[in-house]
Amino acid sequence: MGSTRKGMLNVLIAAVLWGSSGVCAQYIMEQSLMSSQFLTMVRLLFAGFILLMLAFVHGDNIFRILKNRKDALSLLLFSLVGALTVQLTFLMTIEKSNAATATVLQFLSPTIIVAWFAIVRKSRPGALVFAAILTSLFGTFLLVTHGNPTSLSVSPAAVFWGIASAFAAAFYTTYPSTLIARYGTLPIVGWSMLLGGAFLLPFYAGEGLHFVISGNLLLAFFYLVVIGTSLTFSLYLKGAQMIGGPKASVLSCAEPLSSALLSVLLLGVSFALPDWIGTLLILSSVVLISLDSRRHARLE
Repeated sequence: MGSTRKGMLNVLIAAVLWGSSGVCAQYIMEQSLMSSQFLTMVRLLFAGFILLMLAFVHGDNIFRILKNRKDALSLLLFSLVGALTVQLTFLMTIEKSNAATATVLQFLSPTIIVAWFAIVRKSRPGALVFAAILTSLFGTFLLVTHGNPTSLSVSPAAVFWGIASAFAAAFYTTYPSTLIARYGTLPIVGWSMLLGGAFLLPFYAGEGLHFVISGNLLLAFFYLVVIGTSLTFSLYLKGAQMIGGPKASVLSCAEPLSSALLSVLLLGVSFALPDWIGTLLILSSVVLISLDSRRHARLE
């Protein structure tokens, strides 16, 4: 198998696994009565530890960043505003609605990124980017109102946390590029998850005594942390390096689609026609942004 096809397969598998991990998180919260805050804490702690161990085995010096005060402070900011916030807002959205809605709303982040850079650089967005912004806004409108502006199809809290999740994902994607270039991806993401989880420990560790535990839930938690977070991240990273960011972002659209399908099939979530149309519109905005990125890459 060629490197391009292998890279595409890696990204596609990662996207489907990510989609299923949201469904898995919804199942855990519904069956165990676990709060989104507690699940965020344990997911980040376990996944961060696993990724740091992978980095160590890979030969990275995982403690080097802690010796540079300025970079260590940047890492702390990324841990709290990036890793912790993106996971917490995502799981809060699932708690207030469902995994499919949460995943689709988080996919507004590419539109937020291009709109932000257009404002900062004081440059008018091109036709493709402008179309992407309009499509994502209309898709969100359909998803949260079903086309009726006087009523919401999901709770106001779900809309708030879902849009907050998209902004957090935009920050998470763009902020750490300098740190990653200097220290490597696995150490930065591993530390950010571990520190983000550690920040929640004093507030939510006591909740560990108050929820239901069963063999199925332990299996679901293992899937969420090991397969849906650690393995998935490694697969996506490897695939994106092989095929480049624009192609990877298009293929990652399989994530909300798999999340929606699995939510309907496994959890009995109701997904009406406006939800599907809204989802496809938001995903089409990601494709338009990727096409714009490829066009600029060719011009350069």
